[in-house]
Amino acid sequence: MIKKLLMSAALAAALATAAGADTWKFASEEDKGDVQDIFAQAFADSIKEQSDGDIKVRIYYYGQLGTENDIVELTSKGTVQFVSVGTGHLGSYVPEVQALSLPYVLGSDTDVIRKVLTTSPSIYNDLNEKFEKVNLKLLTMISEGEMAWGSNKEIRSPADFDGQKIRTFTSTIPVETFKAFGATPTPLSWGEVYGALQLKTVDGMVNPVYFIYNAKWHEVQDYLMFPGQDVYVGTVSTNSEWFNGLPAEQQEMVKTAIGVAEQAAHDYQIEINQTNMDKILEERPEMKVVVLTDEERAVFRDLSTGLHETFYSVVENAYDDADKAAARESAQKILEGLLQEVEAASK
Repeated sequence: MIKKLLMSAALAAALATAAGADTWKFASEEDKGDVQDIFAQAFADSIKEQSDGDIKVRIYYYGQLGTENDIVELTSKGTVQFVSVGTGHLGSYVPEVQALSLPYVLGSDTDVIRKVLTTSPSIYNDLNEKFEKVNLKLLTMISEGEMAWGSNKEIRSPADFDGQKIRTFTSTIPVETFKAFGATPTPLSWGEVYGALQLKTVDGMVNPVYFIYNAKWHEVQDYLMFPGQDVYVGTVSTNSEWFNGLPAEQQEMVKTAIGVAEQAAHDYQIEINQTNMDKILEERPEMKVVVLTDEERAVFRDLSTGLHETFYSVVENAYDDADKAAARESAQKILEGLLQEVEAASK
């Protein structure tokens, strides 16, 4: 315990030293060359340009400040100003955000998904209120590409998932999703996944193609399946109290930089997912790529509708008894709003 406290104190001191009055800290769950890195770099460049170099943004990558949950906590407490993590890692802070982790909610149309993730009233009004309660302000969401299943066997049906241990994110909905699909979900931080796949303590995983290649998971998987389930949704948030205390001019700088960075990340994820798919097939020509048919997807989509009730229960149970009914009503409003917005954007 003493050693852990000393390490925490050393980390806090290092962060304080690294961040002068003109340095903002941005913690990412990903590594250099990943989509969130491109976002962070574009954000940093825009802030530097807008401030004529007076404000710098220091980027921290996976593991430098702890796990995904750690960097969210550091931002909530104000030790870090900005954080980017997937929705699957935010459930313990903002249970309602798991609506974005429900399969087959956003669909698979790139333009529709982007429109919803950047303009949705359900996200930036209703959901952001929940972020504010834990001292976070949601700035934007980004798609990092379609989620592919990796495995060492072909998976086309729930029966094929039987006995398969699939690495999932640490929130409840991703775990319950693969239970519903027939698999045994195994939550792991991404730094643990390669070894687990190599040692076969887990059988498969789910992530966008670009990330599978960058993390080298394709080296220890034989199949990639595309079920049209969802995309990896990254979130970018800031410490709410800190942001609200900024001068209006600097708040506008942040908003402008977020727009610049979202565009850069969007363009990059389209390019890098295709590029890395080509690299995977070049390095592993024996890799079998499976695209589920509409009929096969429909089976998983039907199973997914039962997860909507699971989502409501997860949100409800995160609150005290006096607040449960209101929490459930709010969760229903957010999910139903998202489904309506996706339908409207599709038209």
